[in-house]
Amino acid sequence: MSPGRPLGGPPAGTMRRIVCVFLATQLLFHREALSCQAWEYRSSSGECCPKCASGSRVAKPCTSSSSTRCVPCSEGTYTDHPNGLAECFQCLPCDPGAHLKVKEECTYTKNTVCTCVPGYFCSHPMNEKPCEICTQHTVSPPGYMVIQEGTETNDTKFVRCPLGTFSEMEMSSSCEPWKDCSKEGLVEVRSGSASLDAVCGRPKPGKRSRAPLYPLLIAGFLLLVASPLGMIYRRGQQSTKKGAAEEEKEEREGDYIPVQERNVMVIPMQETSPNHGEPSYRTFPSVDQALG
Repeated sequence: MSPGRPLGGPPAGTMRRIVCVFLATQLLFHREALSCQAWEYRSSSGECCPKCASGSRVAKPCTSSSSTRCVPCSEGTYTDHPNGLAECFQCLPCDPGAHLKVKEECTYTKNTVCTCVPGYFCSHPMNEKPCEICTQHTVSPPGYMVIQEGTETNDTKFVRCPLGTFSEMEMSSSCEPWKDCSKEGLVEVRSGSASLDAVCGRPKPGKRSRAPLYPLLIAGFLLLVASPLGMIYRRGQQSTKKGAAEEEKEEREGDYIPVQERNVMVIPMQETSPNHGEPSYRTFPSVDQALG
């Protein structure tokens, strides 16, 4: 037994040869891997084979004496880039239960494009990938105004009604101004809000109306001033008319004094008459004649 050889192991020279062969093989494999072009793929046997075009797959890898044999993808499958695949990709189904529908049908070179059904939008869109999750559009509540309706990729956008306006319905496209009770001669019974209009009513007895009071005050003042003046004027008119009537009566009567009837009283008197057998009469003046 030689002194430099380990017990039960190969000779030292043999081990060195094994390591060298292994390293050489790895270097050769790495060099060959780096040598494949962009339009090639490495087969299971280590060959750099030409890739199959989009819409097809590898039926048989190339050999040292033959090129790659490709076949078209079957229905319901596709490849969207040059490849060295043994199988095509399965087309993506659009699940109605997930509120999805087909936007673009699957072809041999392109996968199915799904989109959300109306009323839903894709809440997790992915770049160049089909939508997988749909979320229902948000419904604008009363008191808000829709500024952009929901689409396949965006939710509904809406804002609150400005002060002094309201909207009573969901998904309202505009906000209406509150009623102006003063213009209708009424009082505000309930103030308006973003979702309710102002309510008007007639003022209750004993309560002051919110309508402007200046015209009423002015009218009342004029009435108070005009009433006494009117009474004075009417009394003056009555006095004038009465005086005119009296003057007219005096002018009509003038200085005329009605003449009373003069009655002549005949008093029988018995005197000696030259004619015997006949009464003798004497005439006396009336009272007026006596006074005159």
